[in-house]
Amino acid sequence: MANSNNDAPEKAQGRSLEGDTAAKARSVLSAEGQERPTPNQATERNRNGTFDLGVPKAKEPDIGAVFKKDPEFERRFFDMTGENGNVVERPLGGLFSPDSYRNQAFRQMMGKHGTERVKETFAALEQMGKKAEWVGYSLRPDEPTFAEQNKKLDLLSNLMKPGKLEAAQSVDKLLKQDGYTKVLSIEQMNDEKLLKHLADPAQRKAFIEFQNSGTLGGAYLKDNPNHKDLSPSQNLEAFGKYKTNFEEKEKLTAKPYLDEINKAGEDPTKHVSDAMRNNRVLMIGEQHSLDGPMHKFGAEAMKDLRAAGATHLAVEIPQGQLDKYNKSRDLKDLPEAYQTSDFAKMMDNARTSGMKVVGIDNGTGDTDGKAAQERDNFMAKQIKQILDSDKNNKVVYWSGMMHGADTTSGAYRSTADILRSQKVAISTTMEQSSATPTDDLTYYAKHLEKPTAISTKKTPLIAGTEVPRLGNDVQERYGMWDSVLIFPPKRK
Repeated sequence: MANSNNDAPEKAQGRSLEGDTAAKARSVLSAEGQERPTPNQATERNRNGTFDLGVPKAKEPDIGAVFKKDPEFERRFFDMTGENGNVVERPLGGLFSPDSYRNQAFRQMMGKHGTERVKETFAALEQMGKKAEWVGYSLRPDEPTFAEQNKKLDLLSNLMKPGKLEAAQSVDKLLKQDGYTKVLSIEQMNDEKLLKHLADPAQRKAFIEFQNSGTLGGAYLKDNPNHKDLSPSQNLEAFGKYKTNFEEKEKLTAKPYLDEINKAGEDPTKHVSDAMRNNRVLMIGEQHSLDGPMHKFGAEAMKDLRAAGATHLAVEIPQGQLDKYNKSRDLKDLPEAYQTSDFAKMMDNARTSGMKVVGIDNGTGDTDGKAAQERDNFMAKQIKQILDSDKNNKVVYWSGMMHGADTTSGAYRSTADILRSQKVAISTTMEQSSATPTDDLTYYAKHLEKPTAISTKKTPLIAGTEVPRLGNDVQERYGMWDSVLIFPPKRK
C-alpha cells in the first residue's frame, strides 16, 4: 500500500541584510580567536590547519568598519563563507568550523591583495553569474581536512592577483557572446592554458559542446585525469570515442530489456483500449508529475477509450473539488498534481466523447495507514456503485499508480485489490517515463524510438524489476501492474 506522501495528488513532485548583526559579530570574533602560527610554521598549514598568506594580524583590515561602509560586500562575504546558518559542515580536522575558517582566510586575502581587490573579485564573480552563495558552496572542501579546504581557498586567492580576474572576465564575456549559459568554475578561471585556448572561437565552440554533454561528460573527466593537458577540441574528440564505447557497452546490458519490449510492445493507446474492451475497469496510474507525459497521453486517448466502451472517467479528486473547478475553470482549484492544461483537456475530451467525469476521492489524504486504507476503500466503493448502477457501465479510473498495484503482500489493500476481491474485471497500468524515479527500465528506455506499452505477463525480466519508490510497505516491482506504459525521453 502506498504512503500518502508518494501517491496523494495533493502533492506533486534571501536573507535580510538588516539584523543578524550580533551573530555576524560573533562569527568574526570566533574567526579572530583562532590560533595563528608563527612565520616559520606557515609552511605546515596543511597539517596544522591555518590558511596563511603571510599577512601579520596587525595588517588585517578592520572588518567591522569595512562592513559598515559597504553592506553589499558584507552580504557577499557572509554568503561566501557560508555563515548564513543554512548548512552544517563537519569540522575541519575535527577542530575548526569551516565557515569561520573561510572567514579568517578572506581577511588574509584582504590583507594580502587589498580590501578593494577582494571586493572587486567578489562582485565580479557575482556579475559573471556565480552568486555569492554558489561560490560559498564551491569553496566547501571535498573532505573535511585543512589540505582540501586550502586548495579551494588558494584558487580564490590566486584569482585576485593582477590580471587573473580580468583574464577570466574576458573569456566569460566571449563565452556568453557565443551563447554559453553556464559559469566557469574558479578552477577553470585559474587555468591559464584553458583561458588561452578559449580565446579561439573554434576552441570555445568545442568547450561549450563538451560542457553541455551532461553527466557522461563528468564521467569522462573522472576517468581521464589527463584531460587538463588537452585542448577543448582534443577533449571533445576523446569524449566522442568515450561516449561511443560507453553506449556500445550500455546497449549490451540493455539488450535483454529491449528485446522484451520490442517483442511484446504495442501502441499505448491501442493497448489501453483493448484492455478497456476486455474489462469493466481500466486503472491508469500516473506518478503525479506536472511535467510528465501522462496527462497529454490521457487527453489524446479519451476518444479511443470511449469507443472501447468506457462510460465514466473516475478521477482521484473529491467530487466537491471537481464541482468547484467545473464552475471556475481555474486549474488552481484542482489538486496540485493535476493542475495542468492537459489534465483539464483530458476531462473535457472525455465529456465531449460522451463519458461522464466523476470525482471519487474522499478528500482526507493519507495522513496515516488507517486514513490511507479508508481512502482506497472509499474509491473502490464509488467505482463499484457506478458499475452496479448499470451493467453496461465501464470505468477509466485515473489515479496515482499505487492505487492500482497488487498490494496483497502488504498490510493494506489498494483500490484495485478491493475491486478484484469483489470479482470486478479490472486491468491496471502504470507510467514509466523520465518523470518517474530512475531505475534500469527508465535508463534503458532512452534507446526506444517511441512510446510503447507492454504486458508484464509477457515480459518476465521487466516484471521482476524493482520500482524505486519510498515509503510503501511492499516491495514494488513492475509485475504488480498488468501493464506498463513506457515513454522514452524526448529527443533533443
